[in-house]
Amino acid sequence: MTEDEIIDRVRVFAQEHRLPPPAPAEAVVELEAIVGWPMPNLLRRLYLEVANGGFGPSSRVLSLTDTGQWYSDEESLLQLARAFGPAEPEPSHPARQTVPLMTLGCAVWWFVDFSTREGRMWGWEPNARCEQHCFFPERFTVAQWLTDWLDGNRAFPEPPPLTDCPDC
Repeated sequence: MTEDEIIDRVRVFAQEHRLPPPAPAEAVVELEAIVGWPMPNLLRRLYLEVANGGFGPSSRVLSLTDTGQWYSDEESLLQLARAFGPAEPEPSHPARQTVPLMTLGCAVWWFVDFSTREGRMWGWEPNARCEQHCFFPERFTVAQWLTDWLDGNRAFPEPPPLTDCPDC
């Protein structure tokens, strides 16, 4: 599915589900300044052209700014980014160029990597994995993730197999 096709299909979903209007451009600029990387183009277009959150699997992609409609336990991506600030992360925490995009509940998250043009996805699963392996690369990009959702694939992929780790 092309980027434009994804945008068109998410737009239909947004209209049908009365999602919030697009986010302000200043919010994208602020988030990019905090993260230090540009937002992947598809995600940028979705926030600026379609809706300020509420799309994606289980309709739970975080809003960029507070819309009054929370799609997670968190108010917005900007609120999370401001809370964590520019400090260097601990080794067990996601790298600064990754941004939480959607929670699956129970502290399980999907992140998007702003340092990759295509928006590589990462998983965060602290409940079933040791601290060293709780943050892991997924096998898909934002576009692939959204295409699977739009095509009706609601199954969440399994995390990649662990390396030999005595703590896992």
